[in-house]
Amino acid sequence: MTFCPFCGVRQEVDLRQIHFRDLGTDASLPCPHCATPLDVIEFDSEPKVRIERCTTCHGTFFNPGELEVLLDARTPSLVWLDEVQLGQIATDIVPEEEFVYHRCPMCTELMSRVNFGGKSGVIIDRCGAHGVWLEGSELRRLLEWWRAGGKLLYQQNEAERVKRIQAARPLNRPVSFGTTEHDTTPPLFGGSDEPFKNLGLWAALAAVLIKVVSG
Repeated sequence: MTFCPFCGVRQEVDLRQIHFRDLGTDASLPCPHCATPLDVIEFDSEPKVRIERCTTCHGTFFNPGELEVLLDARTPSLVWLDEVQLGQIATDIVPEEEFVYHRCPMCTELMSRVNFGGKSGVIIDRCGAHGVWLEGSELRRLLEWWRAGGKLLYQQNEAERVKRIQAARPLNRPVSFGTTEHDTTPPLFGGSDEPFKNLGLWAALAAVLIKVVSG
């Protein structure tokens, strides 16, 4: 249950009702929040998903794409927008008093802070190369948001993001000989345009040879 039926307090325990196996601790991966070595766990889902989890603060680290796979695996295929539930989830999120930038457990670079899906209200930490970090209870909130129609909002946000990237990219920018951004046909001679760079010189030499032979 999301809320306690007796006192109305939100249940903030992640991974409840999700079956997983603990595969042991990876000492090389420190928790971005409290520096505890992360445990590797595997979810009972299809496809299998392995993530890293802190046993002290209960934060979780997902490789790129794994979070969306888990959210989909725990959500019915038929999803519709529940405006009331989406509004309730956003209202229950308490703003942080101070923004803290965490370091990626894999590359130790500072991660950026992103509003997941653009509208979820859950601010996650993202490393562009290695994945996303969720604080304790954020996974539970994202599951609620995804099931309440957040999946549709996420898909819309991703489609808009792709359009913005494509609009910012120069059109028909030359990539290599015989190709543009919209024409990816490989050039002749194994992808190299070297034979054509001195075409005028070769033509002049051929004309001289013809004169010598015919004279």
